[in-house]
Amino acid sequence: MKKKNILLVGASSSTAVSLVENYSDQFNFISLSRNNNYSIVEDFDINDDSTYYSATTNFDGIVYFPGTINLNQFSRLKVDDFYKDFEVNVMGFVKILKHYLNFLNEGSSIVLFSTVASKIGMPFHSSVSIVKSSIDGLCKSLAAEFAPKYRVNCISPSLFESNMSKRFLRSEASVNKIKEKNPLNKIGSSDDISNLVAFLLSDKSKWITAQNISVDGGMSNIKI
Repeated sequence: MKKKNILLVGASSSTAVSLVENYSDQFNFISLSRNNNYSIVEDFDINDDSTYYSATTNFDGIVYFPGTINLNQFSRLKVDDFYKDFEVNVMGFVKILKHYLNFLNEGSSIVLFSTVASKIGMPFHSSVSIVKSSIDGLCKSLAAEFAPKYRVNCISPSLFESNMSKRFLRSEASVNKIKEKNPLNKIGSSDDISNLVAFLLSDKSKWITAQNISVDGGMSNIKI
């Protein structure tokens, strides 16, 4: 079976690295990242389309990984913090999709990332919740607009082990505190997330669109 061509944006993220390591036998990944070690082009800048990959073939999917975890009291966040988070999480994806939309094959899958904080109220998540709630709405809107040609889905993790989250997991005490808040009493891994990404990119999910799927150990739905 011919491999699907998948564009990964933000390919140096822990989940993207896990996806490439575990599923390169099923997909042909075209990777873009600010980190040249993980990018098919050098000096990629999401705000400068002159640095984008010049597509020579069509894609069967796009996964947009860039995000922020800007946790702080609302009173301590600057207005610019909200703009910056929105630029990375929302407008970055808009720019990528605008650029590559005409390169998507029929039946393509688009995968976005939200967060558990867009589903339940959490302190210190005001900026994160705004931008990721925007992603939630955009996912549904695009899914409606693009159906039946393309599928669009969103993944909402709780905190999991990654390069971005390691500053919150520096001590055994902090790890245990986070585990205690999770119904499954654990912290997820990048593999837990990349497994779902691979499923949503595959034909096994061909009847799934407009969904925001939680991968959070039950955190957004149950409390025990």
